[in-house]
Amino acid sequence: MSRSVVTAALLALLALDGCAPRKDAPPGATPVNPNLRIALATRPPVPRQLDPTQFTIMVKDAHGRPISGATVTADLTMPGMDMGENKVALTPQAPGTYAGAGRFTMAGSWRVTVTAVRANDRSAQSFPITVQ
Repeated sequence: MSRSVVTAALLALLALDGCAPRKDAPPGATPVNPNLRIALATRPPVPRQLDPTQFTIMVKDAHGRPISGATVTADLTMPGMDMGENKVALTPQAPGTYAGAGRFTMAGSWRVTVTAVRANDRSAQSFPITVQ
């Protein structure tokens, strides 16, 4: 098999991998703390490489009440490729809502790991993101 055919096949597989968001938690993800529930929304809903992406994080307690006064960060990583450190500091916007902006440096499958810390409670949850 020629080198160009192998290269084309690899590129096709990589492109397909980035097309379908994962439904499961990535391997090695920090277990979710039931005392802190984390949800993530991005704007735009499908981020584009190098364009600013707005992250909105909602943090609630086990009863669904908003958690204020937490320290919340988002760590953007690309599984299988070292892209260097890419963290987004999030600031409080409303009770239980934290927001900040960041950029994905290339298209493909990414993982956003959100960490929320308040007093003795710490939780981290990973979310798969496909970047165009």
